[in-house]
Amino acid sequence: MSKRRQAGFSLVELSVVLLALGLVLIGAVVYWQFQEKQRVGTAQMDAQLQARDALIGFAHAQHRLPCPAVDANGVESCATGGGLRQTGYVPWQTLGLPRPEAGRLRYGVYREASATAASDRDLAVALDRMNPLRALTPSPRPQNGDGPNRNMPPIPTLAEVQLRATEAASGTDPLNAACNASSSPPCPAGGAQSVNQIDLCLALNTATDALAAPAGRLAVSASGARRAVAFVVAAPGLLDADGNGLAFDGPNASASDADPTFAAPRTPTSHAYDDQVIAMSAAELFSELRCGGALAAVSHAHFNAATGALVMERALYDYRDQLYVALKLAEADIAAAAAGIAGAVSADLDAIKEMMSAVGDTTMSAGARSFQIGLAAAGIVAAVAGTAAAAASMVLAVEARDSAQQDHNDFASRTSAATDLSISVNSNALRADAIGF
Repeated sequence: MSKRRQAGFSLVELSVVLLALGLVLIGAVVYWQFQEKQRVGTAQMDAQLQARDALIGFAHAQHRLPCPAVDANGVESCATGGGLRQTGYVPWQTLGLPRPEAGRLRYGVYREASATAASDRDLAVALDRMNPLRALTPSPRPQNGDGPNRNMPPIPTLAEVQLRATEAASGTDPLNAACNASSSPPCPAGGAQSVNQIDLCLALNTATDALAAPAGRLAVSASGARRAVAFVVAAPGLLDADGNGLAFDGPNASASDADPTFAAPRTPTSHAYDDQVIAMSAAELFSELRCGGALAAVSHAHFNAATGALVMERALYDYRDQLYVALKLAEADIAAAAAGIAGAVSADLDAIKEMMSAVGDTTMSAGARSFQIGLAAAGIVAAVAGTAAAAASMVLAVEARDSAQQDHNDFASRTSAATDLSISVNSNALRADAIGF
């Protein structure tokens, strides 16, 4: 019996040992997988965040987002055989990233070109999209000479209010490559030198019009709904969770230029999905680039100021013409006062004549008509008083004329300043568009 016990483990004992070893091994494998998944996930998230920051920096510097790379070599490629490249890999070389592993991350960018620059939403193209609204300035320039204003500022029509671009020869030419912020106008007619962050901001602003992505445009899929995003960066999980033979799972593996749909960020990990996705919507990138203030100033504030200047200008010219009428009325008062003085002098002469006639009648009647002398004297006094009053009226009329002339001259300079202000506000809007921020 003792010899049999020393021969080895029993089958039960061996089974228990193998079971314990199996449990330990399974625990070790699970622990390894967990640790490896954490390590890989952390490294991939770090690469994704670096890629995101590089994409935002690229947008600041180039006023666009880069196109996807065709492969892990990381050089952007903007066109395919038949259209725009929307999906591919992170262009790490184009971005200047020092980590080649970023080339294993999938990348998509929102691209929606338009024949109208202001409506273009291709975020991978640097394009002069922003030609600010301007209030039409007076042409020909209003004059400030004597007489009613012959060149009043125009009453703007809808088409004139919506006039875009520079005050070039025709006032309707688009911005061009000869932009110079110190010139007037800053841009004579569109090109690369006039492209800046405001143009990207306008594309981002128009891209937020529809939350649901149009068919064939970049999106992330959340609960079956396609939500438009400016760009997306996807990293594969540790395992091929869905068993499709590819590192990426689900939509991240199938996203293409024809159907650029990726999985939404924070998609729960499951037995069929273990990828990581980060994405930034157009509104989020708009905020990140601090587009709000600059775009509002160029597209709205300047236009509002220009419209206000135009309204003020018209009001000043109208008031100046009223002052001209007041000046002419004052001159008419002077003429009337002069006529009053002439009438008073005539009355003085008539009174003197009556005095002489009264003296003659008194002499001829031996004093019987002496009362006429008193009446004639009273007439002389009244005539002299009338002359004095007419002279006082002349003085007042001259003072009123001088005051009206001064007011008219003062407003003549103010109306010229209002015209200069109207033109200057438009020029500032164009300069702000030309130099960006």
